[in-house]
Amino acid sequence: MTGDRSSRKRYWDAQYTAYWKKRVEEASEGGTSSVIQGDPKTEDDSVYERVFAKTPTRAGSLLDVGCAWGRMFPLYKAMGLDVCGVDISESMIAEAMRAWSDDPDVKSIQVSEAESLPFEDAFFDNVAILAVFDATYQNEALGELLRVLKPGGHLYLTGKGHFYHKDDKPALDAEIGARRKGHPNYFTDVSKLRAQLADNGHEILASYYFPRRGDFASFTYVEEPPERFYEYFLVIQKGPSVGTYHNLAEAESQTYLDQARSGAD
Repeated sequence: MTGDRSSRKRYWDAQYTAYWKKRVEEASEGGTSSVIQGDPKTEDDSVYERVFAKTPTRAGSLLDVGCAWGRMFPLYKAMGLDVCGVDISESMIAEAMRAWSDDPDVKSIQVSEAESLPFEDAFFDNVAILAVFDATYQNEALGELLRVLKPGGHLYLTGKGHFYHKDDKPALDAEIGARRKGHPNYFTDVSKLRAQLADNGHEILASYYFPRRGDFASFTYVEEPPERFYEYFLVIQKGPSVGTYHNLAEAESQTYLDQARSGAD
């Protein structure tokens, strides 16, 4: 990820709220994006509903990390959960506070980075970090997500794979465009992620691998990790302790680096 933590926070506090709202608002419509011309649209809430239906949350509480304006709060409330939300963006949290501060099922809404969560150890029955993990310092963030989760609790986590199809032009264009505008981005080596989770006693309950950019939105997936894929969704059950994590992700995908090397030859 380029830049430091303060520049990352400034980025999220700038114009991203309005941009992301537009992307979400068009998600359920047909065709490609009108916000980013020609790009596949982002996934709508029905994708998440299908995953939660297949692997339900534990009863009790849920922390929504990167909650934005509370986009997913209605879904969590419908599942009977007590909801807490955090987001690095003060403008996002201001939107969430306006919409949800008086809701009895929403217990707290706070500004916080994923790498330093303001909660005690083993506090939540569930943690969700959806469309956010790829913008975090993943080694630190994963440990924090697991720290605040109770043993046996469920972690719902999505991200971008580091080795996608070399002919997936929308994915490559998105990576290059994000880096050009300073959008924080990390690409996960999911084989390392899975191995380190297993080494630390955690279990992957469900996995979804979306081969190409746009497949998440259409819920086109495979359950076994292919050699190349663009996005992933893992449901993880926490083991007895947190563990430590290292070298999970890089700011440039392996696909981009391979393309850059071949272009230089």
